[in-house]
Amino acid sequence: MNKKMLMIFMIGLVYPIFNNIYAQQSGKYGSLSFKSAINVSGKQRMFTQKISKAYLYLLNNTNDIQAKKDLASSQIIFEEQNRILIQNSKSIEINNRLKAVNELWKNFKEIVETQPNYDNAKKLIDINTDFLKATNAVVESIISESKKSVQDIQNSLDESGAGEDQLELESLINISGRQRMLSQRLAFYYFANRVELKNKNSTQMLNNVFHELDGALNKLLISKFNTPKIDEKIGVAFSKWNAIKKNKSILMSQKLEEDEVYRISNELTKVFNEITLLYEKVNV
Repeated sequence: MNKKMLMIFMIGLVYPIFNNIYAQQSGKYGSLSFKSAINVSGKQRMFTQKISKAYLYLLNNTNDIQAKKDLASSQIIFEEQNRILIQNSKSIEINNRLKAVNELWKNFKEIVETQPNYDNAKKLIDINTDFLKATNAVVESIISESKKSVQDIQNSLDESGAGEDQLELESLINISGRQRMLSQRLAFYYFANRVELKNKNSTQMLNNVFHELDGALNKLLISKFNTPKIDEKIGVAFSKWNAIKKNKSILMSQKLEEDEVYRISNELTKVFNEITLLYEKVNV
């Protein structure tokens, strides 16, 4: 074999290896997989609502130990997860959105670190949705970055369909993760719908969250990525949700006990978190 033929042969061997390495490096969010980054950033949405919910709940339940723990631990985890997301981001857009979250967090934290009172509770209700939108914008940016990464891999491998299942799975992780947030937001607006806190939007917001949570459950139910374990957990989620759904009129008329609403929201969040983690572990 002459030198020219040998060189062509070596290039043929090495090129796929370099392509594979490039694909692996492109398909990550720093040291995290994109699936993990979408899950973690999605949790940040949930914590904005869990913290807000706990603060409002403590107005009438000042000695509830679990709510106090939730309020304190959620703040710590939120800050640590935002730090991890910043450390692993290589995108200017994502960095800017994470910085925006940090700026909003300063004002938010000042409120939730006070002894729960109605004046600050009203302030919390006013800024809650903007803070939630900021954390959701981070999730959307990470998903967008993953799409760019998949496109780069498709171009490098000259395979137009490569990575499509990955993107579909990441979208499902986002939907499942969003259910955690909605579970907390439902309870938050239940408490925000009290006479002392209620504004012109409170009832409509509670109704909107209810229907959004209900609709997304069906998307999880029919996913092609479902394993027997995921199906089992979705069944648990449906069971817990149906207990709320059949009592919607009682929920909307503020006739459920506050401790029951608090407990159910945490139980729903836990099972949706388990489902989201299982989707993250699916290999495509």
